[in-house]
Amino acid sequence: MEKKVAIIIPAYKSRFLQQTLDSVAAQTDKDFTVYIGDDASPHDLKNIVYLYQDKLDIVYYRFETNLGGQDLPGHWERCIDMSKEPVVWLFSDDDLMPCDGVERIMKALDKCGDKNVMFRFPLAVVDGEDNVIHENPTFVGEKISGYDFLLDKLEGRIYSAACEYVFSRDIYRKAGGFVKFPLAWCSDDATWTKFADCAGGIIALPGKFVCWRNAEGENISNSNCYDSRKIESTGLFLKWIANYYPDKLKEKKLGHALKTYVHTVLHYSVRDKFSLCELWKICCILRRIHLSVALSVAFRMCKVKLNKKR
Repeated sequence: MEKKVAIIIPAYKSRFLQQTLDSVAAQTDKDFTVYIGDDASPHDLKNIVYLYQDKLDIVYYRFETNLGGQDLPGHWERCIDMSKEPVVWLFSDDDLMPCDGVERIMKALDKCGDKNVMFRFPLAVVDGEDNVIHENPTFVGEKISGYDFLLDKLEGRIYSAACEYVFSRDIYRKAGGFVKFPLAWCSDDATWTKFADCAGGIIALPGKFVCWRNAEGENISNSNCYDSRKIESTGLFLKWIANYYPDKLKEKKLGHALKTYVHTVLHYSVRDKFSLCELWKICCILRRIHLSVALSVAFRMCKVKLNKKR
């Protein structure tokens, strides 16, 4: 009998991989296959995976070339191509599943079917020692639209990570795969928005949290080596939003969300290490969306720069 769920782990790091696979092996429902795509890692991932051959239905493949360094969403896609199951849970090599994760997916599939669906677990953020440093708010309602998800993310009301989303393969194909930006920065947020709209909304899977690991030095999110690329990707994301939701551009709530988001990226994500040229480019993109939004961002961030010099 064919399995329903493909758990896809695009792998590169070894530090937490065994802990991740322990959480997969602890699932109360075993109706899944695990696919691990080794992105030409310098670490010995194969021997870690070997420890689980008798515990999991697991497929391991080592790619000869590293793709994640240039096109991370492209690596996600080639890992998904390893699988055939109708439902995909894109995971990570350092995150943690709740023990009833697959069981909750199966119950939702019994109710909704395995076509044109997208699910979402509650998310907690943990550090390298498994300490919880953030929990997303409790779900409000059973389903959320792509647009409302986007507003929540832009406004900073939620964290968002790949490991909390489960989607049917037909949605993945209908949406044309992942939206691609440099470093995959903002790629997941654009992708989940698009998938959600294709699915008619994201269905909540309330219960125990999926844990996204944000360990110091392990993720792009907390690294300052890529600040210029992050700003570049932010600009591309803003363009994507303008092209994807042209009918929403005059809405006050979107304008407010965009101002909040750009301030968060420039002030917190890159810690005010942006040039005036980079700020100008961002504001030119915002100008196409709404002049008042662009002016507000320009004034606020120039004031931040001036205060830094004092």
